[in-house]
Amino acid sequence: MLPRDERRFKAADLDGDLTATREEFTAFLHPEEFEHMKEIVVLETLEDIDKNGDGFVDQDEYIANMFSHEDNGPEPDWVLSEREQFSDFRDLNKDGKLDKDEIRHWILPQDYDHAQAEARHLVYESDKNKDEKLTKEEILDNWNMFVGSQATNYGEDLTKNHDEL
Repeated sequence: MLPRDERRFKAADLDGDLTATREEFTAFLHPEEFEHMKEIVVLETLEDIDKNGDGFVDQDEYIANMFSHEDNGPEPDWVLSEREQFSDFRDLNKDGKLDKDEIRHWILPQDYDHAQAEARHLVYESDKNKDEKLTKEEILDNWNMFVGSQATNYGEDLTKNHDEL
């Protein structure tokens, strides 16, 4: 991990003084949030998933990143759905593998609002009566989902008083 962290630190250290300012350290910790760090995010993703070392992510590597066959039984439906996602939306040039540009498009989409997506996910999963509003009870019934969410600052924001609740 040390060479990887060194490479990431050098990319974050914009002035090259080998000392991280607050902004540079934030870029080191959250590279996906900084334009000058996005190539590092793509490279690290490729390194993590590309198990055969060919410089691409094929469909099996893509699936293995999310699911592993332990009992050699049938794949769950969601895995089939992910295979379709790979073929239909991830593999843009239809060559059966993802190159760096396709990985970038997948993990760093241009018009994707992560906070909005997370909020929609929390409401969708917790809104039992499907009125598109969360009650205190609905939140408490799914507390584990909320404390694990970046949208609630990993639960910290739930401990503060809120008039809307």
